[in-house]
Amino acid sequence: MFPSGFDPIMEYKRRHKELLKEALEYRLLKEAQKADMPKVSSTSKILALIGKELTSLGARMEERYGVQSESRASMNRQSSGMDQIEITM
Repeated sequence: MFPSGFDPIMEYKRRHKELLKEALEYRLLKEAQKADMPKVSSTSKILALIGKELTSLGARMEERYGVQSESRASMNRQSSGMDQIEITM
């Protein structure tokens, strides 16, 4: 059944030792990666999500109401030089 000189118990022990070594290397690698990564609090994650949603909302509003970056730049020039803005319809 098994080739001569093959001991299944010894092979099992050798493989078990090899797997334990791989598991230890994996755990050490994960710990090192965690140490390199900055801690991100849940507040930071929430703020990042809010920022993304606000950006998305702004883009949708620009599409809906037709405000383009060119007209926005001209509006900034007008408002920076004038105290009051006249609205004409």
